[in-house]
Amino acid sequence: MFKKVLIVTVLLISFASSASANTLYEVKKGDTLSKIAKLNKVTINDIRSWNKLTKDSVYIKQKLVVKKPAVATKTPAKVVTTKPVVVTSASKQETVVTPVQVKDAQLITAPFQEQEKSLSGKGQAMYPLIVDFAKRLEGIPYVYGGYTMSGFDCSGFIYFLHTQAGLDITRQSSESYFAQTSVVSIPVVGDLVFFQNTYKQGISHMGIYIGDNKFIHAGSKGVEVTSLDSSYWKEHFVSFNRFNALTVK
Repeated sequence: MFKKVLIVTVLLISFASSASANTLYEVKKGDTLSKIAKLNKVTINDIRSWNKLTKDSVYIKQKLVVKKPAVATKTPAKVVTTKPVVVTSASKQETVVTPVQVKDAQLITAPFQEQEKSLSGKGQAMYPLIVDFAKRLEGIPYVYGGYTMSGFDCSGFIYFLHTQAGLDITRQSSESYFAQTSVVSIPVVGDLVFFQNTYKQGISHMGIYIGDNKFIHAGSKGVEVTSLDSSYWKEHFVSFNRFNALTVK
């Protein structure tokens, strides 16, 4: 079983890397939206749609999605076989737990452990693609309420990544996303991480766990990778969570 899981995981990671590598384009001096569209053999409307652009102006080093994002239907099915368990109570959702560092073996086997909340197979199968794509967006500026390649806030970043992967998710606040998830004791790369009492009381920030006790998020300095060992994030850490269900659009 372990060998089979490892093979499926490797296939997913390989697919994610090749897909993301061909998806992003960094704007250079002299580029225009029409020039970029022609270069990548797509339409201006495609670029507008994929990047949720409201205007045609671009700036140097801006990152744009220039290929139709891969969707979950292209990923091998039946990756997750866990059975649903009872959702943790609301009172437990606010319990602060210590961040854990996940070992390689756990990253492969954790989705199959029955004590964790089940996620739709197609949803969690897209974790490698989501994480790989997220890393390629480092440096995009922070914009309050933003959910486009021009800028993100924390929940907008989560929304953008999941919709680009073809998953059915609506634009909501980090607090609302927290309410739609369940706490997991052993996180896997791609799970969510939540924080409280940052700029407001209660759940106020979120990101994506990427392993080695680190997470990627849209912080005040833009999209960046941050360590959970940081004193600030340790103080505000709440829990690792997983969406109760994600489906393909």
